Amino acid sequence: MTDASPAPADAPDRAVAADPATTRRDLLLLGGLTLALRLPTFFATRHLTFDDGVFGASAVAMRNGGLPFRDVFSSQGPLFLPLVWIADALGLHTLNGPRLLGLASGLALVLVLYLAGRELGGTTGARIAGGLAAVTGSSIAVTGSLAADGPAMALAATAVLIALRYRRDPSTGRAVAMGVALGAAIMVKALVLPAAVPVGLVLLWGRRPKDWFAAVGAAVAVGAGLSFLWGFADVWDQSVTYHLDAPGGATPGANIKKLISTMTTRDLALVATGALALVVGLLRRSGKEIGPDDADRPDQGTGPAVALLLWAWFIAMVLMLAFENPMWRPHISEMVPPSCLLLAWYRPPLKATAAVAGMATVFMIVTYAGPALLWAGGYEGDEAIVVDTLRDLPDGALAISDEPGQVWRSGHLTPDELVDGSALLTETGRVTAESVAEAAGRDDVCAVVVWSDRFGAFEDLPDLLAAEGYEVARRFDDPRVLYLKADCSP
Repeated sequence: MTDASPAPADAPDRAVAADPATTRRDLLLLGGLTLALRLPTFFATRHLTFDDGVFGASAVAMRNGGLPFRDVFSSQGPLFLPLVWIADALGLHTLNGPRLLGLASGLALVLVLYLAGRELGGTTGARIAGGLAAVTGSSIAVTGSLAADGPAMALAATAVLIALRYRRDPSTGRAVAMGVALGAAIMVKALVLPAAVPVGLVLLWGRRPKDWFAAVGAAVAVGAGLSFLWGFADVWDQSVTYHLDAPGGATPGANIKKLISTMTTRDLALVATGALALVVGLLRRSGKEIGPDDADRPDQGTGPAVALLLWAWFIAMVLMLAFENPMWRPHISEMVPPSCLLLAWYRPPLKATAAVAGMATVFMIVTYAGPALLWAGGYEGDEAIVVDTLRDLPDGALAISDEPGQVWRSGHLTPDELVDGSALLTETGRVTAESVAEAAGRDDVCAVVVWSDRFGAFEDLPDLLAAEGYEVARRFDDPRVLYLKADCSP
């Protein structure tokens, strides 16, 4: 589908804004749906994912005076942990407070995609984009728990929304806003870099060099300011070099296979709506009048073709994920914004979209994807024993685990440098048996949990912990062990 013809110069622009009452009603309904699908995970009494636990432990460390990068290890961009800190403060330093960042990101993403969908396809496009962002599983996965992907894709989508408005009505102010939003998105998580493709195309097409410099300068200023705030060397080492040190693993083919398997389970609503849009598009080409026509599509101005912008973003995101190493399933959530906006542009009939997406969402909920994304329950079995034991530690006691969420949910603090016990840290020698034992030797550290091969691969760790006064309190299935120190002094 191509852009609608631009309106004559003497014709008034077709209004992008719908009736305010309609907008308010839509956003209230979409906001309620967004919260309903995420509040169960917000209130979950266990850590939901490894990242949820790492960033929860990081929030507690910052709450107690640790600074990002300087004290608290951070594998994400230099804006992410400050956002976690803000969410934790707004959450009144409660146990679930840091997860407010996920909820806020989910709501912001739905709002931004709704508004961007209106730029592309009027009220129909807005409802399609906002509704799919609210219900699709990859979005739920990173906006119900603590993850950098949620705020990153919300900010990236904001940059694209501003670019769409700039395309219709360019101004230097919008160029600056684009740069700020895109720079902030990348400073949360560099994986959203493909959003720069549609932003860059819109700017270049506009042929306003002062706006190029304004947008790029704003993005660079955001990145440089945040990097130097926490120390450029530490930021570069932890958020860039750390990832480049990853050993070779999955091939692009394996990553694409994971992308497809994830989207056809978690994101069935997106996939099913995409199939509907394809069928409707073929029928329209055969001459059938189905769904809204271009008469009610908002004026698109004279910029680059919208379909080109959206497909370029979509394809660039697929390529980024294909060549990422390692690529984890939460990263696939970055496909949500370009997918939603493509569907908003092609606009299958709204009622048919609602029926197809609704059935797909119900199917996702009742299959194995639903329990994993929508409700976590509490700790069970051996892990419940570990967390209950940690909860019984003296007030002020610290604990260490290669599953840091266990310590976070027990209400205790992890030493700043060990809030992240990821495999990449242990495999690259950034975390070693000696560094774990050294931290465990502090007077206020009372427990060490080995829960995976991350610490379990350290063959000399048991002897090093014994030398620091630790004894095996409970041994579970190999390699899981709980160590306690009797003479700790929190």
